[in-house]
Amino acid sequence: MLYETHFDNVFDKCDDIDLESYDAKIRKFLLSLREKKNSTTKRRKYLHPFLRLPSQRNDLKDIRCTANRIANNFKDVVILGTGGSSLGAQMLVALSGEQLYVKTGKARIHFPDNLGPHTMQQLISELDLSNTHFLVISKSGSTAETIAQMLACFSNLLTIVGEDNIKNYFTVIVQPGKSFLHDFAVKWQLPIHYHDPELGGRFSVFSIVGLLPAMIIGLDVVALRDGAEQVLKATMEAQHVREMSPAMGAIAAYELHNKRNINITVMMPYECRLENFSNWYKQLWAESLGKNGKGTTPFSALGPMDQHSQLQLFLDGPNDKYFTVITTSSKGAGPTIDSMLIDDENYQYMAGATIGDLVEAEANSTIEALGERGKPVRHIKIREINERSLGALIMHFMLETIIAAELFDVNPYDQPSVEYGKNLTKEYLSQLHNVSHTISVPKAIMLSKKTNKTVRSKN
Repeated sequence: MLYETHFDNVFDKCDDIDLESYDAKIRKFLLSLREKKNSTTKRRKYLHPFLRLPSQRNDLKDIRCTANRIANNFKDVVILGTGGSSLGAQMLVALSGEQLYVKTGKARIHFPDNLGPHTMQQLISELDLSNTHFLVISKSGSTAETIAQMLACFSNLLTIVGEDNIKNYFTVIVQPGKSFLHDFAVKWQLPIHYHDPELGGRFSVFSIVGLLPAMIIGLDVVALRDGAEQVLKATMEAQHVREMSPAMGAIAAYELHNKRNINITVMMPYECRLENFSNWYKQLWAESLGKNGKGTTPFSALGPMDQHSQLQLFLDGPNDKYFTVITTSSKGAGPTIDSMLIDDENYQYMAGATIGDLVEAEANSTIEALGERGKPVRHIKIREINERSLGALIMHFMLETIIAAELFDVNPYDQPSVEYGKNLTKEYLSQLHNVSHTISVPKAIMLSKKTNKTVRSKN
C-alpha cells in the first residue's frame, strides 16, 4: 500500500461504534457505483467518470500533444479557472516545488484563481505576454470570474499579437454546447478541449483539467492514475470496512459528528508540497457534504508552521475537531545543521541533524500531544510524496467523501447554494452598471431598496 492509516481516540475510545453494522451498508453502496454486469462481459463499468479515469490511457496522447505545444513555445502559462477548475491542478503542480526560476524546457505556471483587481493587474503588467499562454477552464463556460479574467487578458494580448495570431495564445477547456466561453472560443478559433459534462469540477483532477498543467511541467500522469487505481481497486475488493481506509475515515467523521458533536475536520500535512492538497480537500469536503444543515467543516493547517499559530487552539481549545495529520518520511532529508555553529548547549539537540529530521520530530510530537489530550487523530503515513502516492491520496479522499455523503444522506455531486450565489452576483453587477435588462435570479431575496439601515454594536 502507498500509505498507512492509524487512528487514535476514535474507534478505541468509542465502544458504541459498531463497525460490523456498517459492513453491509457500505459494501452495498460501493456495489451501486458500478452498473450491473452485461450478459456479454464480466467487466463492470463505473457509473461516475471520476472512477473510470484512473484506468484510462487512450486520452493521454491528445493531452500530451497539447502540453508539448504549450511547453515548447511559451515561457509562462497562466491557468484561468477557479474552484475545481484550478485547485486540482495546483495540487499536482505543487509536486514540482516552488518555481523560483524557469527550468530549461519547462514553463512556469501561474494560478490567479482568486479574482482580485490589483493582483490581476500586476500579473498582466509583469508577465511578458508575448511569451505567455493562457489556459481557460470552466466546465459550464459561464463562470463569471474566469470569463472576466480571460477577457482582460485577451484584450491586452490582442494589442500585442494581433487578431491573426491570438488563437495561438489561448486554449479552452469547456463542456460541449452553447455557453459564453464556448461561443467565444469558436468565434476567435481558439483550440477547445471538451470537459465531460458529467464530471464535477472538484472530481476532475484526473481528467485533462488536472493532467494538462501537470504534463506541461513534466509530471508522470500515468503514475498518478496508477496510484489512484490502486486505492480504488483495494477499496472495491475489500471484504470488511476495516480493510477500507476511505470508509474508515468516513465512518470516523460521521460517528464523531453524531456522538461527540465534533463538527470540524482538520487537515494538517507536514509537507510543504501538500499545502495545495489541503485546499483541494477543503472544497471537495465542504461542497460535497454541506447541504440541508448537514456535513462538517473542513479546516486546513500546515506543519510545522501552524504549530506556532494554531496548535495552542488544537490542544487546549474546544473538543470539536477531528485531526488528520499527514507525514512523509523526511528523516535525513534536506540541508544538515552544522554542529560547529552551535555554541549554546540548549540547541545541541539540533547538531548534525537535517531539516527533514526536525520536521519529522515535530510531526511525531504533534501527533503524540494531540493523542495524549484525548483528541481524535488520524495519522496518514506516506513513505515518499510523488505522483503515485499523491494519486492514491486523492482517490482516498474522493472515496471517503462520497461514502461520507452516503452516511450523511446528501448528494455529493451538486452545489445548489453556490449556483444561487452566482445568480445574485449577476444581479448586483447588473445594478452596479445600470444594465437595463432584468436578470432572473431563482429564489433571490433582495434587500429592500427603500431602507438602508446599518446595525452597529454598542460598546
